[in-house]
Amino acid sequence: MAQELQPAAAIVGEIVDPGALATLAAEASARQRSPETRRTYAAVYRSFGVFLGPNATPADLTPAAVRGYRDRLERAGRSPATVAKHLSALRGLAEAVGADQAMRTVRSARVARGEPQALSHEEFARLLRMPDRRTRQGKRDLALLHLLGSAGLRRAEAANLLVAHVDERHRTGNIRLRQAIARSTSWWITVHYGKRGRTRAVPLDEDTLAAITAWVKTRPAAATEHLLLSLPHTGRSPRALATRDIARIVARYAETAGLPEDRRTPHVLRHTFCTHLADTGADVGTIRELAGHADIRTTTIYTAVNDARLESAIAERTRERQSVRRAPTND
Repeated sequence: MAQELQPAAAIVGEIVDPGALATLAAEASARQRSPETRRTYAAVYRSFGVFLGPNATPADLTPAAVRGYRDRLERAGRSPATVAKHLSALRGLAEAVGADQAMRTVRSARVARGEPQALSHEEFARLLRMPDRRTRQGKRDLALLHLLGSAGLRRAEAANLLVAHVDERHRTGNIRLRQAIARSTSWWITVHYGKRGRTRAVPLDEDTLAAITAWVKTRPAAATEHLLLSLPHTGRSPRALATRDIARIVARYAETAGLPEDRRTPHVLRHTFCTHLADTGADVGTIRELAGHADIRTTTIYTAVNDARLESAIAERTRERQSVRRAPTND
């Protein structure tokens, strides 16, 4: 069963009909702006192509077929979030090839939105102490951890960041955003994100700026202008870090720092950024703008959790005071 759901790279080479679904799907995935989205959509479309068979046409992209594919993913043990991602990609494909739009009614199990998995201030500080700042690798990795946890970048955004995207703005930049980040500087990063070429600006705090500066000073010469580079052995040229490289770097330092196993991914650091903003009292609009959330409902998760923690702390403090008042005195 699991093998049936694996992408089948071979079918791409076998397709000769330009009107075949596999050909149109490859074209649709290639049109996505984000490299991460292109890879994700291509993998989903190949997997769906295996499910339908090599001779599938756009007419085979029906609500019934998508429901069958969804059911197979669920039987294979895929998470609701993964199934939802596949269905979202297939809805995009249906729109691209003019298939039956009734398939928009095909849904996955509801994805639970629990409390964000974030590091405490102490855990994040401990993680930042792990890279060896005396080495070139340590300088790069510290800059990466700050970009994820102190500036809230997604790992794909960090991988795509260019040196030129870090710049100083003396008289520009939203003062409200600078005030939301403690010890912010006049230096900002411009983050390119989303499928429509959107950008957002995030101010850098003093520690993040210092980490990026230290790395840039030792950054090796490379053919690419990407900020974060690999550090290959002699005879190989540096290349931009891939998202999988970033995931491995974060996981390694998180394990060394003794963080819980479910707190060792780049996205946990993004959760940490948003959670710490909420802890300092940043409003929903500010957090959404800094994080680049497309849906404000995503942002409200952090403020709701913060409100709940605040109410819990107030209730606990009230109980303590009542307990003290009721305590017997030694008259």
